[in-house]
Amino acid sequence: MRVVPLLPLLLPLALAGLDAGSILSSVRRTYAASPSFTANFVQSYAPSGFAAAAPETGRVILAAPDRLRFDYDGPEGKLFAFDGKAARQYVAADRQLVVRTLTAEERSRLPLLFFESPEALLRRFEVLAAPGEGGTSEVKLTPKGGGEPARLDLAVTASGEVKRLVVTDAAGNRTTFAFSGLAAGGKRSREDFAPKPPPGTKVISDGRESR
Repeated sequence: MRVVPLLPLLLPLALAGLDAGSILSSVRRTYAASPSFTANFVQSYAPSGFAAAAPETGRVILAAPDRLRFDYDGPEGKLFAFDGKAARQYVAADRQLVVRTLTAEERSRLPLLFFESPEALLRRFEVLAAPGEGGTSEVKLTPKGGGEPARLDLAVTASGEVKRLVVTDAAGNRTTFAFSGLAAGGKRSREDFAPKPPPGTKVISDGRESR
């Protein structure tokens, strides 16, 4: 009697049991359950065809519906914040603050999708879910109309916590965020996401320079 391997038969059933909409719903519920969250992050960038550059580390603050802040470790005093309208990148060592209004494509590169409804994401993206490592689910989002970013990949736990976000552009360049130590927090002030630099800082706002 010929023995038929079970794995190829069971794998499609396992994949079919993962509902991408339900996973996205759990992500939204998790990150809307508290006024804010903090987490550790490791950020790395890998140009297409090359190894990843040295990673950057720090702490991130996430606050629904559309605010975040990355504080980077290191002597430069670097931070990136988004208040729902404008992004601010400040480097204390350079005494410079860059303020920019982000396009929809630029916003898609940030962890803001953690706050979006699954209905909105399913309208914008083709979404596939598959079992991942360590009991996570791997969720791949590809824009239905093309454009940037070309693909987003999430690693999501059963509780809806996102452990990894990979942003891939059309040229194949990848930015990876790995998150750990997620903790709920209280309400945050507007200044947390629209920080004011010290006097004498060069401010470049949508291409216009001032001090």
